[in-house]
Amino acid sequence: MDTDAKAANSKAFAALTPEQQDALLTKYDAEAYDKNRKPDDPPHFFRSAKELTVLGFCTSEVGATEFLKYDPVPGAYHGCIPYSEVGAAWATS
Repeated sequence: MDTDAKAANSKAFAALTPEQQDALLTKYDAEAYDKNRKPDDPPHFFRSAKELTVLGFCTSEVGATEFLKYDPVPGAYHGCIPYSEVGAAWATS
């Protein structure tokens, strides 16, 4: 990213204005999701970075509890009950 930023703006990525950073990231996004990319082309680095960023956020405490719907115990748990109260446990005969 620094190489591309320096080639376009003579500055490292971190030193660019927000608008310049956005323009470079938008360019990467267009390249990563270009419909003309062949299936056997290696994945674009930006696509991998974007996917890992989303994964990291959604698996963080804030992402999992405030952004995503979070139910720490889905449904009620009733342990140690007789099998006769449960009935068939499998959907096979």
